[in-house]
Amino acid sequence: MGFNVHGLAFKQSMMTLVGFSIVFAVLFGVLSFQVQSKLSTLLTEKGEEISLSNVAIIEKLFEKGKRLGDEYAEVLGKEMLSGKDLDDFLTQAVFDARQTLPQVLAVVVAYEPGMAPKSKWHQEIMRLAQYSGAEIKLIKGSDYLEKTWYKSTKNLQKGLWQEPFVGDFIKEPIAIYTAPIFQKDEYGNTVFAGVLCVDMSIAFLKETVASIPVSDSGYVVILSANNTVIAHPRNEVVFKENFSNLSWGMGVQTISEFEKTVHSMKKGLFMGTTPDGDEAVIYFKAMESNGWTFMIVWPAHEFMESQRSLEKMFAWMSVAGYVIMLVLIFFISSRVSRPLKELAVAARKLGQGDFDVAIPHLSGRDEIAQFAWAFLNMRTSLKEHMEKQKDLDRIESELDFAKDIQLGFLSMDEKEEGSEDAYHELTPFMLPAKEVGGDFYDFFKLDDGRLCVVVGDVSGKGVPAALFMMVSRIVLRTMAQNLKSVVETLEKSNYELARRNRANMFVTVWMGFIDLKTGHVEFASAGHNPPVIRHKDGSVGFAKSKAGIVLAAMENSRYKLQTLDLAPGDTLFLYTDGVTEATNEHEELFGNDRLLEALAQGGGKGTEETCRFVKRQIDAFTKNTSQFDDITMLAMEYKGGDAL
Repeated sequence: MGFNVHGLAFKQSMMTLVGFSIVFAVLFGVLSFQVQSKLSTLLTEKGEEISLSNVAIIEKLFEKGKRLGDEYAEVLGKEMLSGKDLDDFLTQAVFDARQTLPQVLAVVVAYEPGMAPKSKWHQEIMRLAQYSGAEIKLIKGSDYLEKTWYKSTKNLQKGLWQEPFVGDFIKEPIAIYTAPIFQKDEYGNTVFAGVLCVDMSIAFLKETVASIPVSDSGYVVILSANNTVIAHPRNEVVFKENFSNLSWGMGVQTISEFEKTVHSMKKGLFMGTTPDGDEAVIYFKAMESNGWTFMIVWPAHEFMESQRSLEKMFAWMSVAGYVIMLVLIFFISSRVSRPLKELAVAARKLGQGDFDVAIPHLSGRDEIAQFAWAFLNMRTSLKEHMEKQKDLDRIESELDFAKDIQLGFLSMDEKEEGSEDAYHELTPFMLPAKEVGGDFYDFFKLDDGRLCVVVGDVSGKGVPAALFMMVSRIVLRTMAQNLKSVVETLEKSNYELARRNRANMFVTVWMGFIDLKTGHVEFASAGHNPPVIRHKDGSVGFAKSKAGIVLAAMENSRYKLQTLDLAPGDTLFLYTDGVTEATNEHEELFGNDRLLEALAQGGGKGTEETCRFVKRQIDAFTKNTSQFDDITMLAMEYKGGDAL
C-alpha cells in the first residue's frame, strides 16, 4: 500500500481524523470547563464572602475623606480666608477631621499664583496643617505647581483620589484626596483658585489585610488605581510590585483588558502568579470610592492538581486513539480512492491543454463512475468554452485596465493634489457602478489661492461615459486654471465639448471657486444637483443653486453666476444622482430627505467620516440590491480664514 501525502486517501484520512479530533476536543473542553467552573464558583463565593464586609469598611473611610475634602474646599471658595484666619481654619479642620477619621494626618491648601487672599502673608500661597504626635503643626510649602496632585486636579476641575505615595512632609505612605477651590472673580465669574488636600494615612491597610482570615494559605492584596501594590502581608512587596507582576503569561493587551474588566465587571476571577512566581487564583473587586482593587490570592496547587491529572490521562488516551484510527481510516480510504488515480492522470493532461486525452471507462453506477461520465462531457464542453473564454478574458482585462487609467487620473486626496492647507479639509469618494463609470470629481488651487471644486455626471454608462468623463474633466480643469470666472469656465468648456459632440452625449457639472480666507463661494451649475451645506451647529439644507443647461448640449449655452458664503465649521457636500437615486429592493429611492438626515447625523466628524457615513447609510438602505449608478461625493469643511 503506497503512502502519498498528496493523495485522496491521505486527505480523507486526515479529514476524518480532524472530525474525531473535534469530538475529542469538545469532550476535553467540556470536562475542563466543568472542573474550572466548579473551582471558579467555589473561589468566587469565598472571595465575595471575604470582600463584602472588608471592602465596605475601607470604602466608608475613603468616602468620609472625600466628603471632608469637598466641604473644606467649598468653605475656602466662599469665605476667602487669609493669614491667621486661614491657619486657624486649617488647624481646626485637621482637629475636626481626626474626630471622625483618625487616619487624617494633614489638610493642605495650595493657591494658583495671584489667587491667594491678600494679607501680610500674601507671599505664602501653600499652607499645610499636619498632625504630629499630640499637636498640629503649620508648615509653609512651595514648588507645588508641577506636582502631579496639583496639575491633575487643575486639569480635571474635580475632586479625585491621587495615587498613594510617601509625602514631602509626611514620611509614610499616604493617599490624598484633592478637591478644586473655586472663587468668584471681580466680574462674578467662577474661576479655579487652587487645590485643597486631605492627607490620609494608609498604614492601617497593612493591619487590615493581615487580619483578614483567608483559607487554603490565601491572603489579601490591595492595588492602587494604577495597579501598584499598596497593601500586602509582606512589606517588601508594597510599592514595588504591580499587576503586571501578578499576570500569568499575559501580554500588554491582556493587562489592559484586565483594567477595563475591573471598571466594567467590578468583580471577577482570573489566573495569575504570586510575587514568588507560584501559580495562583486571584479574586478581585473594584472599589468605587477611589478606583482601587481589592484582591484575594489563593495558591493554585491544590485546586489544579486533580484537573491536570485528568487532562493528562485524557490526552494520552486521545493520542493512542488517533494512531489506531489513522491506520484504519487510511487503509479504507486507499481502497476507495484507487479508481480516482486513473481519472487524476487524465485530468492532469486535460489541464495541460490536451483536449484529446482518453477518459478511462469505469463500470458500475456509483459516484466514481458517474464522475468519469461527467468528465467525458466536460472535455467536450471545455473545447467550446475555451474559444469563447479567450475573447471574454481579453475584454475583461481591457476593462480593468481602463478602470485603472480612469481612477488614476483622479486625485485620491489633497496631499496627492498638493492643495492641502489650514483653511479647509476635503475628502473625495467615488464608486463606479460598472468596471468604469461616467462620474468624476476634481479639486485644485487656482493662481489667486482660491480652491476650485467640481463634481460631474456624464450621461450613459460604461466605456463611452468614461471616455467622455476624462475629456470633460481635462477641459474643465484647463479652462478653470486659465480663466478668472466660474461662469466663463463653464461657457468655454461647454463650447469646446459641444462643437465636436457627434455622439450627442452630455454631462451635468457643479463648479465652485472658494475664497478660503473669507468663505465666499462663486459657483455655477450645468444641470447638476444642488449641494448640501451642513452648518457648524448641525443644521443642514440644500444650497440655493439654479441649474443651467447641461454641458455639451448646445454650443452657445449661457450660465448664471451664483454665490454663497461658508462660515467657519460649515461643510459643503457635493454629490451625483447616484447618491439620491440609490434604489432598494422595493424600488424606493434614497432621496433628498434621507441624504439630509444622513449628513445631520454623520457630519461634524471630519469630511472623510462624513462620506463614509453617507455610504453606510446608502448600503443600509439598498441592502443587497445591485448598485445601478455611480456614487460620487466630495465633502469640503471650511475651517475659516483665521485658521492659521
